[in-house]
Amino acid sequence: MSEKLSMPQERLLRWLGNYSSSLEKAWDVTREISLPGISESLGVVRSALNVPLTKLEKQDLVFKRMAHVIGGGSRRRNVYHLTEKGRNLLSTLGEDTSKPRKSSSEGRMFGDAPSLGTVYGRTSLVETVFDEINQQHCVFISGLPGIGKTTVGLAAAEKMVSNGSNVRWSTANEFSDFETLCRSMSISSELPSNADALAEHLAQQYKDEVLVFDDVHMISSRHLGTFVSICRHMEGLNGPKMLFIGRETLPEFGAMNRVSIPPLETGDAVKLLGTALPRDESLHIAERLGGHPLALQLYQKDSALPEENADIQTYVEDVVLSSLDSTTRSGMDHLVLLPQPVEAEKAHDGEIVGTLDDYAFLRWTANMEKMEIQHLVRNVRRTSMSSDEKQELHRMAVEHWEACAETPDDYVVLLFHRICAQSEHLDTHCTTAYDRLSSSRSNALSVLLEQAIETSETPSHLHYLAAKVALERCEPKHAHLHVLHIDDESSNNEISIGLAYLEGRLQDAERSIEDGFKIGTQHQKNQLALSAASRRLDDRVSSLLDKEAINDIKHYLSHIVLPDDAEVRAVTLVALTMVQHALALAEHDFKKAETLRSNLSSISSLTNGIIMGLEAKSTLLKMKENPTQLPSFVESTLRAIDAQSNTTHRDALRLSLVEALLEIDSDLAQEHFMKVTKPNSSPGSMMLHRLHARWWVCKSHLVPSLKRVALKEAITQHRAAGCPRAAKELEATLHSLL
Repeated sequence: MSEKLSMPQERLLRWLGNYSSSLEKAWDVTREISLPGISESLGVVRSALNVPLTKLEKQDLVFKRMAHVIGGGSRRRNVYHLTEKGRNLLSTLGEDTSKPRKSSSEGRMFGDAPSLGTVYGRTSLVETVFDEINQQHCVFISGLPGIGKTTVGLAAAEKMVSNGSNVRWSTANEFSDFETLCRSMSISSELPSNADALAEHLAQQYKDEVLVFDDVHMISSRHLGTFVSICRHMEGLNGPKMLFIGRETLPEFGAMNRVSIPPLETGDAVKLLGTALPRDESLHIAERLGGHPLALQLYQKDSALPEENADIQTYVEDVVLSSLDSTTRSGMDHLVLLPQPVEAEKAHDGEIVGTLDDYAFLRWTANMEKMEIQHLVRNVRRTSMSSDEKQELHRMAVEHWEACAETPDDYVVLLFHRICAQSEHLDTHCTTAYDRLSSSRSNALSVLLEQAIETSETPSHLHYLAAKVALERCEPKHAHLHVLHIDDESSNNEISIGLAYLEGRLQDAERSIEDGFKIGTQHQKNQLALSAASRRLDDRVSSLLDKEAINDIKHYLSHIVLPDDAEVRAVTLVALTMVQHALALAEHDFKKAETLRSNLSSISSLTNGIIMGLEAKSTLLKMKENPTQLPSFVESTLRAIDAQSNTTHRDALRLSLVEALLEIDSDLAQEHFMKVTKPNSSPGSMMLHRLHARWWVCKSHLVPSLKRVALKEAITQHRAAGCPRAAKELEATLHSLL
């Protein structure tokens, strides 16, 4: 080490040396060269950097300037760069012996793990967690807010990676379900919605890896039961090892091996304060703050210290928060009530983000994408707010997010604030949110609808929406809870039909369909008839359709009365003709199917792609009977696929091609199957459930190692699509494998 540099100065020089000189004139720079970023990376409080940075500036080794930090709010902030002299000196320092050398046999870290700075005083705890996870299947790290649970878990995870294991990290929030946590772990493969199938899939595909779930105490009761069930099932299958990180009071994890994180020993706590203060003063501060890591991070030079034996929450409220000016406190309060991390640019007051970051009040997601208030600070402030204060903040937040919401996550935040603000027309807002979020953010929507129900004096329609979401997520238990509270007879019957199908209660479903024909408007009866006929038509695994099914379909269609309104009449007629076309193909009446296509082609509103798609389905049936013309049949089908107007129609037609090829050319079937969109979202319609069911059936044929998983999910998706007979047929196939 150079004699000119103290240890803190050398660490700063080495850290800044990781960043190119090209950043020196850039408008946008990374947070890692700002004071908060350097502080977190080196593991010391911000004030501890002032003296060594000032000395480096005086020696002309470092210079600072104002720049915009990427993702860090609108205000420009101080950032630091090495001078040319500093880079020259760095080149003479040699290798950093404080860093362990990387092994070629290291594993990989996946997911949204935060960056790990220098860790003080946790070596034995990290070793304990590492040893426990090697000996046991599951380990729970527990402790108070801000005590360092994530730091210990992350250090243990990095040790696992160094020893050759792949580790997948996820951080939960108030809306997380198991699927969204898997996505944040960079598990990109298709995920079954059936809990047993999902557990078996992960146990098989990620058996030798470690899954980390941080902040599990944040998981809503709406999703916690399923989360715990899947984890237990994976454990029973000897799947991946699992590390859970969360607060103390989680009875669902009571039987698990637990590692509790205490405060830092005083001798280690002072290291967070750096070397700028006299050691006696640092020891005094560390002792009065009880060795609590976050409290030490929040400590500002010359600020008051807590009374003897005061708890950390009292210190945060009475000392840390009371020292803030009114503008900073107001800006912080708008962030305190957020339900999940948000982009800094969309904060209520973007100017305040940099200030709060300088105070160490913010937690950032991986890659600086989003931020939120430190949970300890957030919890303290939320508790001290009155109901009226919260109500006013939520009302202001509604106005703010109405103006800036663009993404599904933004609309989740908007709905959250609308519910908490008890906005007028909540039923309408929730219906709009259902249409916007059910397919991509059903995890959040299901939690928010539960919250809306609690605040509403007339929650019948909200129960209906919540039941629809539960059916789409294949969660009959939750649908049962809501259907009891749906007052509208037609809506109640709709949910009852879907629930009966999902649980395989065929007679109950058919009885509810007949009940539906006796209630509601003719328009509702037409919709029910078309839906029931389509489901009955699809309720099969093979292309064959028996006489009973044909009779049922014709019975349902007999309830349709074409409306007088020309536009509605045309829409109904098209839907009816398409069902009749599918029925004609099922009966192998190709002449009738051709006549029906001709009738449809005369309707100007229909695109040519729809007619080509119907013709391709006819062609594929003929291909099975005459496989020698395979190339020409495939070519014509591909032209029809290209002519489809949206991804769903293209995928449906390509799956028809795959299904036809399975019996003729499995290699070609595999080639086209790989081009079908994977079912990675909650289906928002019976049609999509059916499409997903077909995808999983094809998967069961083409990937033998996942046959059981694929069949289980295909069964669930068929039931959700209202196809219990197809599900029953697949159940027989599954049982034959056991």
